[in-house]
Amino acid sequence: MTDKFIIKLFYTRNNNLKYKKFEIDRNTSIENFIQRYRIHEIIKKDEFSFGVYGKIKDLDYIIQPNDRLELYVKIIADPKIRRKNLAKSDS
Repeated sequence: MTDKFIIKLFYTRNNNLKYKKFEIDRNTSIENFIQRYRIHEIIKKDEFSFGVYGKIKDLDYIIQPNDRLELYVKIIADPKIRRKNLAKSDS
């Protein structure tokens, strides 16, 4: 068994889904991952949350092989309200 493994980080930029691969050490927490790989610079945001397969995780969560690591940023507008407003303007 090796001490490193590949993980994919999924995130959005300009409304496009992106991912980036990282080789990380076993027993790496999300907090260590954020600091080591300067995640703030990749996504250009200061506030975000991490999840694995759609479930938000705490910063002390230990990343496992085959985890789908997802980065969530705060949304500016409620998507339902935005769609309603777009529908009204099309009428």
